[in-house]
Amino acid sequence: MSTGTTTRMDGPLVYLESFGPEHLPAVWKVYLDAPDYFEALTGAAEFDPTTVEMMYEEAAAEDSRYYLAIRRTDTKSLIGTIEFEAGADEVPATLRGLVLAQGERGRGFGRAALELAEDFLANELGVRTIAAEVPQGYDDGERFLEALRYRARRLKSGDIRWVKRIAEE
Repeated sequence: MSTGTTTRMDGPLVYLESFGPEHLPAVWKVYLDAPDYFEALTGAAEFDPTTVEMMYEEAAAEDSRYYLAIRRTDTKSLIGTIEFEAGADEVPATLRGLVLAQGERGRGFGRAALELAEDFLANELGVRTIAAEVPQGYDDGERFLEALRYRARRLKSGDIRWVKRIAEE
């Protein structure tokens, strides 16, 4: 996994830190507390910690991918993960996933985490546009992106990609 120029991004509500194997037990709890997201992402209703570990290992193997733990600044609790990719040929940056524990949703933590990632992409890597992937049928994810000014674009394949301009040229 690429660490870019920083391994930690600080914000007022949350901070993002480089993810390591030591984070897996806490992240398993997040996914257990977010069964709707896990099922939409994997297609499996039954939680499997091996699946989460494989997602981390895939992200860690690629220099252009960032898989970061989301922690609350007040309690230091790990409440979710965010994964994005920067530097692909066809799209400069893609949000691959953002998951928060069910009990932490609706309080601005997801918004704060995504804004930190967008600022990093724009200011550190010079990215101007970000695309986002939402698991098919995950309506909460689509509503979240709409609230953050992402716009749905239908691809030739029929898939939907969410896009947002994060910096001016």
